[in-house]
Amino acid sequence: MSQSSTLSPATAAGNRSTIGSGGAPLLVIGAGPKAVALAVKSSVLRAVGFDVPEVVAVERDRTAANWLAGRGWTNGRQRLGTLPEKDLGFPYDRTAWGDPRDPVTGEIARRMAGFSWSSHLLDRGLYARWIDRSRPQPSHREWAGYLQWAAERAGLRTVAGEVRAAELLDGGWTLTVDDGAADLTVRGCGLLVSGPGPAAGVLPADGRRVLDTAGFWKLAVEGFPEWARTVVVVGAGETAGTIVRELALGQDRKVTVVAPRATLYSRGESPFENRYYSDPTGWAGLSEADRQEFIRRTDRAVFSQEIQSDLALTTNVSWEPGRVIGTRPADDTDDTVAVEIAYGGRHRTHRADLVVDATGGDPLWFTRLLGPRAEDALWAALGGSVTRERVERSIDSSLAVAGLPAPLHLPNLAALAQGPGFPNLSSLGLLSDRVLALYAPGVRTDDTAAAEDRPGDRTAERITASGLNHMDTWGAVQR
Repeated sequence: MSQSSTLSPATAAGNRSTIGSGGAPLLVIGAGPKAVALAVKSSVLRAVGFDVPEVVAVERDRTAANWLAGRGWTNGRQRLGTLPEKDLGFPYDRTAWGDPRDPVTGEIARRMAGFSWSSHLLDRGLYARWIDRSRPQPSHREWAGYLQWAAERAGLRTVAGEVRAAELLDGGWTLTVDDGAADLTVRGCGLLVSGPGPAAGVLPADGRRVLDTAGFWKLAVEGFPEWARTVVVVGAGETAGTIVRELALGQDRKVTVVAPRATLYSRGESPFENRYYSDPTGWAGLSEADRQEFIRRTDRAVFSQEIQSDLALTTNVSWEPGRVIGTRPADDTDDTVAVEIAYGGRHRTHRADLVVDATGGDPLWFTRLLGPRAEDALWAALGGSVTRERVERSIDSSLAVAGLPAPLHLPNLAALAQGPGFPNLSSLGLLSDRVLALYAPGVRTDDTAAAEDRPGDRTAERITASGLNHMDTWGAVQR
């Protein structure tokens, strides 16, 4: 399958290449769903006359790589947990960019519909077959195909390589990218961090009897060993759920899930809960305690209803409440693992052939990339050290940390402040609206107007005054 365009310094005149022209791009780390949604919306808005930045993704592999086998998050055969109709344009809000009766607003909606999941199937000649099969959930591999199709149509530009450093410079962001041969410099007016980052579990993985998420999926792709008949899975979120389903149904293994709560809860899917994912109007008016409770009950440490339905078909899954505090070889043999579990002030031991730590990624992984200026600016904006709680409370309506000299958009940490759908696939269209509205001169949605009216939250004005005006050569990639 063809990929979106990849930028390389090999095409530069001399030792310098310039990405595009006309203004500084919005940089995205990772070419996944959020980057593709932004690229699609940016291309549509620019086509109808809005002055928004082009989107440039820095990707070490390929578009939608995390949805394919080989990157450590899936084998590609797992089914999508979100409805595919919640695609790159969802919820298709006609009021985000003006009066819904304005022909330009209608044109935005029409063009966005051309990037929908249904349009992808129509283009591939698969729409009728999908409908006749009762609209099944696509596999991760099929979802990746949709993202790659949309990225190509939107002209998403990518820089091939891995980000090694991110620094604030001259009113914008500068990324140092290792392309495997040398370091490149990529500049932009804003930076969005997407993707889960590297797996960050609670147990040290040994690559044999104790695995992290990436190690498990590598083993699943290569071929699961017969000796691993009993498996402990640590964690109760969607990452753990897909692993449990693969083990219990795909590999016919006995699985014990160690979860921090009394049982394995399912994700809420009622229309009342889903409404906040699609339309977070009124979200900020809820108390913080209620917002945290909502997220806990519907998104964190819960299995999707589809996974729960699949697991109901097997007797291979049991669970134990508690937290895993360590592992060690069993006393009488090196062929099994003793898992130490703490719960209710007491400790117990569970023995298994294999342990999989599926507690997910580190949401603050990007802080390891920050240069001295960026780190100091983030500390100043947060009023202290960088913690998850401080970052979550600092996220403004553009899904960026308030008070930085240039925008740092962190949708994966925006649930508490802005709405539960932004970290996942529930409202990719709304995410792109929120982010890009910050850069569009004269555009004031209800959310951005409220943000601009708050003292100390003048990010858009700072960009116009100091960022775009003097970045005469933007997005420079140089040796």
